[in-house]
Amino acid sequence: MLARFPASVLALGLVSSLGCNQGGQGGQAAAPTDAAEQTEADSAQAEAAVLLLAQAALELEAAVVAEALVAEEAALEAERQASEREPDVIYVPTPEPVVDRMLELAAVREDDVVYDLGCGDGRIVIAAAERYGVKAWGFDIDPVRVSEARENAKAAGVEHLVTIEQQDIFTLDLSPASVITLYLLPELNVRLIPQLEQLKPGSRIVSHDFDMEGVTPRVHETLNLGARDSHEIFLWHTPLNPVPEPAPEPTPQPEWPAPQPPPELEAAPPP
Repeated sequence: MLARFPASVLALGLVSSLGCNQGGQGGQAAAPTDAAEQTEADSAQAEAAVLLLAQAALELEAAVVAEALVAEEAALEAERQASEREPDVIYVPTPEPVVDRMLELAAVREDDVVYDLGCGDGRIVIAAAERYGVKAWGFDIDPVRVSEARENAKAAGVEHLVTIEQQDIFTLDLSPASVITLYLLPELNVRLIPQLEQLKPGSRIVSHDFDMEGVTPRVHETLNLGARDSHEIFLWHTPLNPVPEPAPEPTPQPEWPAPQPPPELEAAPPP
């Protein structure tokens, strides 16, 4: 329980407790008449208070350390589980002009939090931190990519804004983010829909090249970088807007009056 209270609160409680003890039990205890005895009693109470405060501080520190160890073990376990999985896609870097356009379409602001799912070498989160001053997280399951992204963030001088973690993106809580960037396959985008639906209203999701089946994009544009180098960019806002169901085709109505078949002719009797 000590981990729930700051040391200053514990100290205040201890001092208040000592003050109550000094007041006696209902005014029945007689105060020492000798000044030396009074000084000795005050000194003993002060020493006891110091010892209690020191003990409380040690217990508080131990609780904080224990919580930190638990969090560290959980992070290491998440990395271990992620490293046991093969990546879902082959790493292909997003061209820098596409990165710029994705962030422009998402209208990134300084108070945004950017998550790049499958961050590769970290170029999208690094660009977001450099150009918009936002805090950005990159997640990748490949330890090689994670190491490369961390080195790139450090080289760019934005490691105070950029965090790179080795994680399975399909186990992440995406709710802290306000901007999500993707360069995955269409079926993986669809698989993320339940997590994306937990984002705050007004969050933006930008995908390079691949749509999200069943959800209507707010923007779909083509960025041409050369004669044979075009890139599709899709933007969605939350809450996601499902693709409307097609209207049912009308049932054909019979003509009226319905045509009647000719009556069957009876065979003529023999002569």
